[in-house]
Amino acid sequence: MKLPQSIPILTAFSARVAGVEMADLLSSPVRLARALADTQAVIGHDGVLCLFDPWLLPSACMGENGPAVRREASVETPLTPPGELLQRPPVSTLLETMQPLRHSLPDDVKIYAAFSGPGLLSARLRDALAVNGGTEAGYVREVMRGLVRSFLDLKADGIALIERSGGKVSPESTASYRVVRKLAEFYDAGYVVFDLAAGERRDNDFNAQCVFDLPAATGEIGPVTGRSWPAEAAGGPPRTSAGDVPGDTPVEVLKTLFAHAGR
Repeated sequence: MKLPQSIPILTAFSARVAGVEMADLLSSPVRLARALADTQAVIGHDGVLCLFDPWLLPSACMGENGPAVRREASVETPLTPPGELLQRPPVSTLLETMQPLRHSLPDDVKIYAAFSGPGLLSARLRDALAVNGGTEAGYVREVMRGLVRSFLDLKADGIALIERSGGKVSPESTASYRVVRKLAEFYDAGYVVFDLAAGERRDNDFNAQCVFDLPAATGEIGPVTGRSWPAEAAGGPPRTSAGDVPGDTPVEVLKTLFAHAGR
């Protein structure tokens, strides 16, 4: 699977293009698809993330059906069964976005489904997982399996996992990563990891670097090869942003950085 030339994080900018608050992007699949497609038409990047928010999946696992709630699970938090997760907002909204988004984008633009990876998801659900019979690895693995398979069945070109690992993978996450890798290979899909920067402020989860491989048997995610915005790059690894691009960033700046050569 050929990687896109540029795959920036444009959640806030897409909300600006749509003329809505970020929390309202997920109000309907059609609204989200239009916002992402209109953003791509303006900027010209060839890798679209649907939808970069490090809190969205943990929040959904905790039973929240609306915008992501920025908190970690407690021992009293009931967890949504993996099968039900796919049927309920906001995850169902993302899945339902795939078809209208695919129809709205040029054929050469790749869609990467983005959600928290095994390590980050486990960390944010740890207390709740601990009181469910120590099912951390099993629960997270089944969530990953269901999400990856569902998005790839809907013709996503790849999977973008969001982590905060510093390049290391815990033993508990190894099985989940193995599932992701095998499914991506089976579907001939791409896969990337956005690694949230170490030492970030707790209230700012959009400071990410992009890593273009999943963990091997060594437990290493791999070298950070993505080029960080606003560093300009011609060719080489895909260009990405070092965080969610501010919504008020001038359009011409983003076109210069992220428009792909085949546009």
